[in-house]
Amino acid sequence: MKKTSFLLGIMLCCSLGSFSQGEIRLSLNDALNLAQKQSLQALLNKYSYMADYWAYRSYLADMLPAVSLRANPLVYSNASELRYNWETQSDEYVRTENLLSDLNLSITQKVAATGGAFSIQSELGRVENFGKNSYTQYSSRPFRLGYQQQLFGYNDLKWQRKIEPLEFEKAKKDYLQSSETMNLTAIRYFFSLINASIQLEMAKTNLENSDKLLVVAQRRFELGTVTREELLDLRLANNNARISVQEWEMYQREAKESLLNLLMLPLDIELDIVIPDELPVHEVDPQLVLQKALENNPEMLELELNILQQQSNVDRANRARHFQADVSLSYGLSKDDGSYLGSGTLGEVYRPEFDTYKQVAVGINIPILDWGRNKGRYEMARSQLEIAQVAASQSLQQFKQNAITRAVAFNIQKSRVESAALSDTLANESYELTMTRFSSGQADVLRLTSSQKAKDSARLQYISTLSDYWINLYTLRQMTLFDFETNNDLVFEEGKVLQH
Repeated sequence: MKKTSFLLGIMLCCSLGSFSQGEIRLSLNDALNLAQKQSLQALLNKYSYMADYWAYRSYLADMLPAVSLRANPLVYSNASELRYNWETQSDEYVRTENLLSDLNLSITQKVAATGGAFSIQSELGRVENFGKNSYTQYSSRPFRLGYQQQLFGYNDLKWQRKIEPLEFEKAKKDYLQSSETMNLTAIRYFFSLINASIQLEMAKTNLENSDKLLVVAQRRFELGTVTREELLDLRLANNNARISVQEWEMYQREAKESLLNLLMLPLDIELDIVIPDELPVHEVDPQLVLQKALENNPEMLELELNILQQQSNVDRANRARHFQADVSLSYGLSKDDGSYLGSGTLGEVYRPEFDTYKQVAVGINIPILDWGRNKGRYEMARSQLEIAQVAASQSLQQFKQNAITRAVAFNIQKSRVESAALSDTLANESYELTMTRFSSGQADVLRLTSSQKAKDSARLQYISTLSDYWINLYTLRQMTLFDFETNNDLVFEEGKVLQH
């Protein structure tokens, strides 16, 4: 599998744009590395993870103190406004003209444990009135501490703190699993090309042998040792062999283009495929496979997240049925300077002797009559939770069984490959002997045709079992995110993923 170095593959890939034709000696290891490095699927996996990465970063940032500055530098008004006249004790329209400005600096910190939020604010306001009694007024709140809290209500922050880290961990495992899925795709394309190339090679060899045997048969027919019927059968076989060559040339070209497209290599590159005869892993421990699958497979996190989400929905629906209250508390200092008797100054509103600022607000929400709507939503959420729990138990049981089955199935792959390799060798030797015997008149056409079919079938069976071995090995890697060659977990390297 490692007969050719990956460095050679990369050097060739880097120079592909400088020539239109060339040849690459490609091993399975090279194909897998190229797929991970430059395939479109690798890019898609990367961007999919980056979306989850920035979603988690946004969640973390949302839990940090938020600083904001709000300002209205100029708000000019020249209009009639409804004012209360204390002298006449009536409302009347008064023409006013003023210029307003205000500035607010705030720091807000969410509290996940309670679902509330602390805030610290500093405000400054200015109003300049025009007209007969022109004056300027300043108002400041140098410091105001506030807290807002929903009592007995649904705490979204608490559930986010449980769900979001699991979502991010699942995103990492999803990336690794997607990479292994891409490896499986590369393996299938790689062996599809090997199969098509061998089929084409066998078709050409069979055509060449058929041409030779047809000459021999024609000579034996003239001598009377081959019947006309047997000669016609050989001519038919020769014609079919020629058609088979044309068909497999097309299939081989399609398989090659599929692999080149996956690896993002030019279509005019010729590939010298190296068949991976070495088997790096002979056997796996089914209990280790089960353990690693339960530890590493993102499906386990998916089941846990689904249950958490349903529990969150139950909590939301349950709290909506009962008494809820919103409480807002604030305390601070304030000072105003300036009135119609005289304009104020900015410095004055920041000198000592501040006034105390206090504010308390309580709002309540009591469901009195909703005709069973909230109860129905609660019962529906509970049913969904029960469904999720039962489905998770069933999925877990099937997952464990599948892991063990996969491990047992892999453990017979080595013996299957060895048996198929022996059958391939024996079938080739048998065919060579049969050809020699036919040429000397000791075997008939039927025996020769049967031997040729056995040879071709044995060769294809060997490639098929070899393909099954690698597919089973990487299916185990996909399921467990574990490298059975090095006996280590697959490592997620975030730095490399985030590199542009």
